[in-house]
Amino acid sequence: MTGSGLMDFLIAMVGLCIVVYLIFAALDFIAPDDRFKTIARYAVGGAALLVFLVAVKAVLFGGPGAAMGMSPVGVIEFAIGLIVVMVVLYLIYMGIDALAPANLVVPIKYVLGAIALIAILVLAERVMFGGGLMLTNSFRLQPSR
Repeated sequence: MTGSGLMDFLIAMVGLCIVVYLIFAALDFIAPDDRFKTIARYAVGGAALLVFLVAVKAVLFGGPGAAMGMSPVGVIEFAIGLIVVMVVLYLIYMGIDALAPANLVVPIKYVLGAIALIAILVLAERVMFGGGLMLTNSFRLQPSR
């Protein structure tokens, strides 16, 4: 175990906590029902556990993977993406409430909520495993060799 590996582990854990918290905070607004919330929470929690285990393995036994592509820029990009999805969904919901027939409002919102939830999970995957959304390329942490 090296000091660099330990720092990579700490960075990965802080980034992981931030991303998981942001997803859980957004689920109340985005998920159309409790079933989707539960599925998303299990998916995010399971992925977070896997990231944690890979980071622990990298610290204790060496090898790449401790930072898992997490970076401060990636977390900011994820927050930006989350806000954009929530604002777009809110505006679409307003339009649906104003224009759609009453019997179609709930099914349309249900489908759009599911699509937005999928978009959020894809954003989270990119940040946790891909090193960000590549909106900016100014700061990336590289795993120790």
